[in-house]
Amino acid sequence: MHVHHDRLVPDLILHGGKIITLDARSRITQAVAVADGKIVAVGSDAAILPLAGGPTRVVDLHGASVVPGLIDNHTHLVMAGMDSAEAGVKVNIAYSESIEEIKARITAAALGAKPGEWIVTSCMYRGGLKEGRFPNRHDLDVAAPDNPVYIADGGRNVIVNTTALRLADISAETEDPGGDPEVAAGHIVRDDQGVPTGHLIVGAGDLGRRRWWKRLGLPVKMWDLFTQDLETNVRAIAAQMKVFNAAGITGARDMGVSPEEIDAYTEIVRRGEATLRTDLILGLAVQHLSSADISEALRVYFGPKQGFGGDWLRVGGLKIVAQNYGYWSMQPDKLRKLIVEGNRYGWSFAIHGTPGDLGNDIEVILDAMEEADAESPLDGKRWSYEHAFGLVQPEYIKRMRRLGVVIAANPLLSYFGAGRAQHMHEVMETLRLAETGDGITPRERTIREWGQPMRTWIDAGLTVTAGTDCPAVAYDQDRPLLGLWACFSQETLAGKLMPGEEIRREEALRLWTINNAYATFQESRKGSIEPGKLADMVVLSGDPLTIPDEKFLELQVLETIVDGRTVHERA
Repeated sequence: MHVHHDRLVPDLILHGGKIITLDARSRITQAVAVADGKIVAVGSDAAILPLAGGPTRVVDLHGASVVPGLIDNHTHLVMAGMDSAEAGVKVNIAYSESIEEIKARITAAALGAKPGEWIVTSCMYRGGLKEGRFPNRHDLDVAAPDNPVYIADGGRNVIVNTTALRLADISAETEDPGGDPEVAAGHIVRDDQGVPTGHLIVGAGDLGRRRWWKRLGLPVKMWDLFTQDLETNVRAIAAQMKVFNAAGITGARDMGVSPEEIDAYTEIVRRGEATLRTDLILGLAVQHLSSADISEALRVYFGPKQGFGGDWLRVGGLKIVAQNYGYWSMQPDKLRKLIVEGNRYGWSFAIHGTPGDLGNDIEVILDAMEEADAESPLDGKRWSYEHAFGLVQPEYIKRMRRLGVVIAANPLLSYFGAGRAQHMHEVMETLRLAETGDGITPRERTIREWGQPMRTWIDAGLTVTAGTDCPAVAYDQDRPLLGLWACFSQETLAGKLMPGEEIRREEALRLWTINNAYATFQESRKGSIEPGKLADMVVLSGDPLTIPDEKFLELQVLETIVDGRTVHERA
């Protein structure tokens, strides 16, 4: 910022473009001026260009469009960063669409590993694999005969080889977890002889992790297997921030962070190396803790809660997973207690729920929230219901609305997940990764498990936000706006899931920007291009509001600006 004869001189002016402000009046202008990391003026070229002074960088957009910086409502940013070459921790198989390619990548890693050293991968490609099945221990044994191998596909679908099974003492004699009300139910997939195939579902994966941690003397993690040191965490975060910036993402929530990850975030901001604004949703690894331990943790915690922090880094509440693949992460009574007690101690919750028309299951979550609400009202606290796949019943929607719950939709996850669900439905049922035996067709199940009725939610008065659940699904580098496309078009790899639930493109943009800012109490700071707000903007190669449908996915991110400075530029 420069002052010239009592007049503020902008650091940057973008002009000659289409500035899609997403302000309350949906104004579209030609130019925007930035000073000191903030937007200082928005208007016509004639109004904005005369503000330029000697030091102002003046950029002619040549008709390009500018939108507010996009915000991802649901990521596991540190975990995603571990997939990067910079972190050097995992084998990245997120884009490998066949078991053969997965094996080849693991084999390459095994060649460079010492015998006995763990080989851990990223999540798998979220669409259907070419072979129509998941890899098993036999595939992984061939790829890495002398090393334990661990694939965690999302948080609750773990595939390991024979060596890793042996290290966890999981054999034909091991019972499926679920008898103890304090631990998550799960399933050890077995072959016809009853021998584990290497596939551990939900609570079975938790069981394996607890045993590996004990054997290795490692601390408990919410999602991942290994805890990394500070510098590795910093490298992972920096790399993932760049991946997000390339897709026009300027802010994100990291869901379920641990204390040592908070240290790494604090360090990257201290060094001035952050290129993304992050809301940290703290993680309680409830599936590994007893009810008494959880109550105690909530009671004695006097650290910062949601809202604490600055524009780069803030605490955003607590994440809890109620259900995954139809398995409770904790028994309903434990969940109820956690929600009621957490609310009593002033926590805001992000709750990962269950496909919507598994009625009695969502009832448990709603009942718990209503019990908490009766003690201290939730409306205004902006709790969020994560994913919300298949949430179609008017009664449940009405109850969510009354509690002021934000619906955190994940259209990019839906886009790929529906493809896998349809393509691999028989395998998913056999493995108990999908509900079985209720007489519905694979298509109906895909809609229930991955459908997001955007139009219905918005018309019901719910605040809806958008994001990805990265790295459960990876950003598509060639199609950076695929998540935005899926958000308004209802398109997935399994076709249109819910015709009639499409929304307007401007509405979809709001889900990715101002609505996400609102969900974290920051709507006055970011989410639209207005004077006084943070200068987080994205320059696109075309107009996202008017470009024909068939050309939409060709849109590219030309430049991403955070705090008034360029953090990504297209080569």
